[in-house]
Amino acid sequence: MGSLPAQLGSLKPVRQLGVGKHCQIWEALDGVASTSVAVKVVDPEMAHDVGQRRLLEHELKVATSLAHPGLVRIDRFEDEAGLPLLVMELFPHDNLKRQVAAGVEQLAPRLQRIAMETAMALDHMHSRGWVHRDVKPDNILAAADGKVKVIDFAIASRRPGLLGGLWGGQQAQGSPSYMAPEQIRGGRVDPRADIYSLGCTFYELVTGEVPYSAVTTNDLLNKHVSAPVPSVTLHKPSFPTAAARLISRMMAKRPADRPGSMQDVIAEVRTFRA
Repeated sequence: MGSLPAQLGSLKPVRQLGVGKHCQIWEALDGVASTSVAVKVVDPEMAHDVGQRRLLEHELKVATSLAHPGLVRIDRFEDEAGLPLLVMELFPHDNLKRQVAAGVEQLAPRLQRIAMETAMALDHMHSRGWVHRDVKPDNILAAADGKVKVIDFAIASRRPGLLGGLWGGQQAQGSPSYMAPEQIRGGRVDPRADIYSLGCTFYELVTGEVPYSAVTTNDLLNKHVSAPVPSVTLHKPSFPTAAARLISRMMAKRPADRPGSMQDVIAEVRTFRA
């Protein structure tokens, strides 16, 4: 990863919050708004990659069509010192991947609220015509009280409509440990793909492990396509049966066997005891 300049226009990077495949996430002081913000900036080594610029521009397009407290707000796109970047609201809390690594026991008291808020945020995306396509613990920030922000809309796609049904699927993109079978195959991806990925996420938040593991990426993807759906009760026998069944249904291989919508997921999660 390359080093950022000490100043990016009106933005002064303060501390690095995270790193992606081709981007860095920083907390910065914004001289325009006189406040702290989060900045997603293309790594200097990838600064001339047109594809990375387009991903940020697409992410801004998605974000400006959304308005939900559980989805990170993106304020603007800039190009400073030759580095494309997004200026976003700052939510200074670790993502769930880091929190799982610290131990799932500390997540347990917040689990229901995290599940509810994440599902409601994704339901809003779906109501605005978008499928996130990269739901995973890394892309969910969570505060100590369970409040969440879903981030990273870079590969979000429009929900398939009539033309989508006529002209086929989309390029297979996503994170191998959380991708729905139809997403892996490059087929039509609708909100039920996010339900699958959220089921994999819930599985990890409860057990501390991803649903499937393998030596190679191809073997991992094949398990998502054809291996039996694991139950969280194998790792956590005391976990409530109804909640375990919901997670397993969310990870069903066929979209038709999953909950029909994120609203259905929300309705079930609401009935569980905290």
